[in-house]
Amino acid sequence: MITVEKQLAIVAMGLPPKKRAKLAGLLLESLASDREAALSQMWADEAQARSKALAAGKLKTVSVQKAFGFKA
Repeated sequence: MITVEKQLAIVAMGLPPKKRAKLAGLLLESLASDREAALSQMWADEAQARSKALAAGKLKTVSVQKAFGFKA
């Protein structure tokens, strides 16, 4: 007897790659704890704030070499 999980997997594998990726993301999100979800949202908010600040000229950029202390 085929399990529900196996049936779902068979159907999912028939989806185009982008739809499979979206489904995989949704499934992974459903496994995340509330704390992980909150942290993920905080990082997304921070990234968006930094992107806006950079676009507005409020941030100064530095090279990767300088940021990590590499000698040129």
